[in-house]
Amino acid sequence: MYQKNCDRCCRPSFSSSEKGEWLCPICGQDLTIYPFFDAMTLERINIKRPALRKKTEAYRKGYAYMKV
Repeated sequence: MYQKNCDRCCRPSFSSSEKGEWLCPICGQDLTIYPFFDAMTLERINIKRPALRKKTEAYRKGYAYMKV
């Protein structure tokens, strides 16, 4: 389970997925670019994300799913 902390309302937000858009459930702020933390240990987790250019190229080619 992952955790991100909101700067606006100072509340934690939890999710089981590291992909997709992440909005704060309290105030609605976009937390997508904020760092991930392990919900149990609060250690920062580094998650590799494909470059935006690679994503754009994949969508243009018509691939719905891209392997990381």
